[in-house]
Amino acid sequence: MIRFALALCIFATAGKATAEDQRIRAQLYDPSAVVTVVGQPGIQSTIEFAPDERIENVAIGDSAAWQVTPNRRASLLFLKPNGVAARTNMTVVTDRRTYMFDLIAPRRAARPLYALRFTYPDPVISDVPQPAPTPPLSVAVQRPTALDLRFDWAGKGKSALLPRRAFDDGQALYLAWDRSAALPAMLTRDAQGVEGPVNYSIKGDYVVIDHIPDTLVLRSGQTMATLSRAAAKASTSQERAAR
Repeated sequence: MIRFALALCIFATAGKATAEDQRIRAQLYDPSAVVTVVGQPGIQSTIEFAPDERIENVAIGDSAAWQVTPNRRASLLFLKPNGVAARTNMTVVTDRRTYMFDLIAPRRAARPLYALRFTYPDPVISDVPQPAPTPPLSVAVQRPTALDLRFDWAGKGKSALLPRRAFDDGQALYLAWDRSAALPAMLTRDAQGVEGPVNYSIKGDYVVIDHIPDTLVLRSGQTMATLSRAAAKASTSQERAAR
C-alpha cells in the first residue's frame, strides 16, 4: 500500500513538471501581439497553427540569421537560429490570419522553445441577422500560358537541395521539391554577390518567390546549392566578352 501511494505521488509530481515545461507552450492568438520565440543553435523549434489554415507567405527580416522552413501541408513551421545572438522578426500570413514574431537567440544560456501551439478564442455568435454578402466583382485575371514560362534554370552545388522543377513566368519563380524532401532555407544573391532574405508563398506543390532573383541560394546546415537562370548567365558572359 505504501509503495502504491509513493508511486502515485511520483507520477503526480512528474505530470506537474511536464505541464510546467516552458519549452512547450500554448499561445492564445492575438492579432495585435508580437510573439517571442527564444532559440538556441542546434535546437529546432516548431510552430503549429490551426488545423484548418494553411501558410501562404513567410517574410523574415534576416533569413541568414534564422533558418525557417514550412512542412509540406503548410500547417507547421520549423525554425532554428544559425548562430548565437541571431535576432530578427518574422511575419507569417496564412489563408485566415496574420502572425508576428520576434526571433531571438540570446548570448547567455536560455531555455529554448521546442514547440509553440496556437489556441484561438471561441467565435462570438450573434443573434442579430447579418446582411447578405455582396457578390465580388468579376475581374479578368490574365494567367500565364506555356509560351510565357521559362525553364532554363540551372542548379549547382548539393544536388539534394535542388528542386526537381524550376521555372518562371517573367514575374515570379516557381520551385517544386519531392514530397519527401525537406525544404532548404532560401536566400537571394544579387549581381554583386550580396545575399539577402527572400519572401515566398506556398501554392499547392510549389514554392513561389515573388520576383526573379539573379541567383537563388539554398542552404541546409553547412551544405548549399545555387540556382540561376542559364540563359541570363550566358547573356552576361557574352556581354563581358564583347567588352
